[in-house]
Amino acid sequence: MQRRKSSKVLDELISRSDYLVVQSNDLAKAFGNLKAFEHKILDYCFSFVQKDSVPNELFTVEIAVLLRFLGLSNSGTNYKRVVEAFKSLNQSTALYLPITKKDGTRGIRMTQLFSFIDYFETGRVEFRFSEYAQPYIFDLKKHFYSFHLRELANVKGKYALILLKLWEAHRFGDRKLTIINGTLDEWQNWFLGEEKRIPAGRFMQNVLTRAVEEIEEKFPVQIVVDVLKRGRNVVGYEIEITDNKRQSKADFFREVADFEAGKTDVLPGWQD
Repeated sequence: MQRRKSSKVLDELISRSDYLVVQSNDLAKAFGNLKAFEHKILDYCFSFVQKDSVPNELFTVEIAVLLRFLGLSNSGTNYKRVVEAFKSLNQSTALYLPITKKDGTRGIRMTQLFSFIDYFETGRVEFRFSEYAQPYIFDLKKHFYSFHLRELANVKGKYALILLKLWEAHRFGDRKLTIINGTLDEWQNWFLGEEKRIPAGRFMQNVLTRAVEEIEEKFPVQIVVDVLKRGRNVVGYEIEITDNKRQSKADFFREVADFEAGKTDVLPGWQD
């Protein structure tokens, strides 16, 4: 009886936790509770991970360089702002990883994104990703997180940053069209974190619309938001993102064939 009760609690934790990481692209959807500036610092930290990065690698951030990258003055106020952002990252990036013992017993490992973050009076920050988060971060960089850092830095709003990461997490290869589906609760988890909830109308106006408008302004994309309803109640959203810059390989080779066959005099050009 106790085992069944514990199993039910575990199922509830798995279903409710917006930080639960099952695959690497889930990491791109986590941390909706962070502020926009904290997202930018986290993206900067992720940018240090390269194809040849190794487990337990120590990464170093010079705050003066980070401030210059963010377009901020090298002042004491901004130094303090960066340090406080790292403090918040340390406190707000909990991860809950699903685990299974050899005998089939399921569980949750409660850990966090960073193993440690050291700040020195010289303006240097050293950090290491935690042992259990490293595989997800390295795989995330390899397969999903392909936006250039300069593209992310150009985005000012927290909600636009989150939508960008959702887009990349759901994108398959070189397809121009990406569709993101979710319940109202899932969308609010991604954008607001687990603890905060607002009415669907406000969420659409103050969160999704702001995110969509900024991304359409700064990227060559077209976004359509479909509100999913049951009766008069909003139960979820479906967002279609068409990347007008990205050309599929199939389209490219079709253009090549048409050019070689004399059907067009327009020389095909591959867009990476």
